[in-house]
Order: sequence, then structure tokens, then C-alpha cells
Amino acid sequence: MLTCCQFVPGRNRLQARRGWTLMEMMVAVLLASVVMAAVISANITISRAMLATANYNDMNKTSRNALDLLSFDVRNAAYVTNYSARALTLVNTFSNVTRITYAWDGTNYLNRTQAGGTARVLLSGCGYFNFNYYLRVPQANLQFVPTTNSISTNSVKLISVSWICTRTILGSKLNTESVQTANIVIRN
Repeated sequence: MLTCCQFVPGRNRLQARRGWTLMEMMVAVLLASVVMAAVISANITISRAMLATANYNDMNKTSRNALDLLSFDVRNAAYVTNYSARALTLVNTFSNVTRITYAWDGTNYLNRTQAGGTARVLLSGCGYFNFNYYLRVPQANLQFVPTTNSISTNSVKLISVSWICTRTILGSKLNTESVQTANIVIRN
């Protein structure tokens, strides 16, 4: 029979009871930190990419809508009553009294105002916006001639418009839409 002193538990049983050494704990914390940093970094990168995609999608949609409405109004205009690089006023052919004005505020918004004061913001975040105007009668090579201030508004036939809109992600301007440009001819 074995006595108490003769029974010596195995070394494995003692090792199973003890905790981690300081070195093992430091390695485990370091590895966990590296994994967490990689997960957080990937999460931030994916979030920014998704926000950028949403911004581009929204800018594209609003630009298409603004261009569609502007094209519709210009093509159906009887004539231009007032024009500058930042603003355009047309008379609609459906009713000779309906005046439609497109005006850029110089810093951010493109507004469309219809006769009677109905205003609507078409574009926001525009850092650049420009209208150019061309004469009714093109040259022999079918190139339109730019208008001058001395020419009447009734002689405007082609309107060129371009703009750049930007959006921010987390406070910094990261999304810049490429320049939207269109040449629109007055049908009448």
C-alpha cells in the first residue's frame, strides 16, 4: 500500500493548474491587438468606400435630373430673355408668359425658378457652374459662334452648360464629380 508521502502526483497535473506566464500573456495580447487593428482598419476602409459609392450615386442622379429638366426647358423655349455666365431666363413655348430662370448662387446651389415664384434647388455642392451662349446661325463649317453682350437675346440658339459638384466624407471633400457638360439647342 502506498503512503501519503510515496504518492507523488504527475507533473502534468501541476502544469494544468498553473496560469499563463508573463511572456505567453504578452504574446497573446500582441496578437489580439494586431488582429483587432486589422479588423478596425478594414471596417473603416469599407465604410468609406461605401459612403463614396453612395455619394457618387447620389451626385450622378441629381446631375442627370438637373440636366434632364434644363434640357427640357431649353429645347421647348421660344427665346432667351436674359443671360449671363451664372443665370439664364427663358420663355417657354407652351405659354409665352411662363418665364423660367436658372441661377447659380456662386458658391453652392443651382436654383430653378418658374414664373409665380415657384423655386426649386436642382444641384447642391456646386463649386463651379457656367453657361455659355452661341448664335442662331452657325458658320459654314457648322460651328456655332459665341454671343457677345451687344447681340440680342433672341439670337441665342445653343446653350452650353457645365458644372462640378463635390461631397464630403467625414468632414473632408473626397468625392469630386467629373465635370458635367452639355450643349443644348433651342428647337424654335
